[in-house]
Amino acid sequence: MCNMLIHGIPVESDPSLSPEEIHKLVCEVIQTWIWEGRKLGKVEIIRDGQWMQVYSYEQPFIKKVPIRAALQE
Repeated sequence: MCNMLIHGIPVESDPSLSPEEIHKLVCEVIQTWIWEGRKLGKVEIIRDGQWMQVYSYEQPFIKKVPIRAALQE
């Protein structure tokens, strides 16, 4: 697997894909996620014969809340 960052998003991809192909696929995924209002966290691209499997993962949302405030709710 090749590892790279595209627009700040970690991408793991099959080494048989060209950087141009990878960039195009990832940009399409980024646009879709932005349009849906979601935060993209990671993309994996795996070649499966004549097909490519594109897995996209949402960025986890972590929020720190003071214990007292959490217990009062």
